[in-house]
Amino acid sequence: MNLVVRSLCVIAILVVGAGLVAAQSQGRPNTWAARSSTGLTLAGTWTATEDAKTGTVTGTWTLIDAQSRVIARGVWSAAKSASAWNGNWRAAAEGRAGEYTGTWTAKPGLKGSATFSELFALAAKSAVSGTWRAGSQSGAWTIQVFN
Repeated sequence: MNLVVRSLCVIAILVVGAGLVAAQSQGRPNTWAARSSTGLTLAGTWTATEDAKTGTVTGTWTLIDAQSRVIARGVWSAAKSASAWNGNWRAAAEGRAGEYTGTWTAKPGLKGSATFSELFALAAKSAVSGTWRAGSQSGAWTIQVFN
């Protein structure tokens, strides 16, 4: 599996985030980082919008290279279960055909009734982490919100 494919597998999971705009309003994007089970480290930016009626969340994310160039972009979604946030992601590499998909989970220790805004508030205090999967690839991710 090449670097772009592995990167995409790791990416959207990190986008788990809660980019409800606090960081972006100050000109600094919300960021994520991930590591695969084989040691590959990835990073990028993300946004999020929470649906006030349903509590579900959707957002966008990017994967950036060492020169801060976007090499992939995608979308993600999430819903809260009793003990975790569970989501899906989709991504496409810049200049390449095809799409990659996967899932992610975050178990931040919040109450079962916690909103995504509360996950966002937690990520503003300290990094929030979780796991991701894409086919046979898996790993861990972390997000941090700056305000």
